[in-house]
Amino acid sequence: MAKTCYEYAINLISKYPKTAKELQIKLYQKGYDSEMVQKTLERLKSDNFVNDELFAESYLNSEVMKKWKPLFMIVQKLIQKGIDKSLLKEITSKYDEDIQKWIYWWIKKEISKYKKKGVEGFDIIQKLMRKGYKLGDISTVLKSKE
Repeated sequence: MAKTCYEYAINLISKYPKTAKELQIKLYQKGYDSEMVQKTLERLKSDNFVNDELFAESYLNSEVMKKWKPLFMIVQKLIQKGIDKSLLKEITSKYDEDIQKWIYWWIKKEISKYKKKGVEGFDIIQKLMRKGYKLGDISTVLKSKE
């Protein structure tokens, strides 16, 4: 028996949460027509099974504040996943102080790790920038260590 669009969508999001855009793409790839996909997405949103704001907050918390990945890279990934830029700006400003604290902490940790390996000065800055950290954040941490 073939699954309905809604059943297939529930099956997908029960394995891993998805943004509305990601889910829409998966449903189109499975062959469901546009009208059915839109009705399914509306129902999932009204039942709060798909909520881009909660998804973005959770993803940001996980990737930036728990895994200490650079904010810029995570924001770009969320944009690719279909999260609206204005929503992202709102969410990041809401958590700005916490995010900044974790970014600084992680940069300090990275600097310490590089120094133990014998890496110094500009080489550390280059390595941190390649990882996606902003020069301004790196400078702030370096100045606070002086």
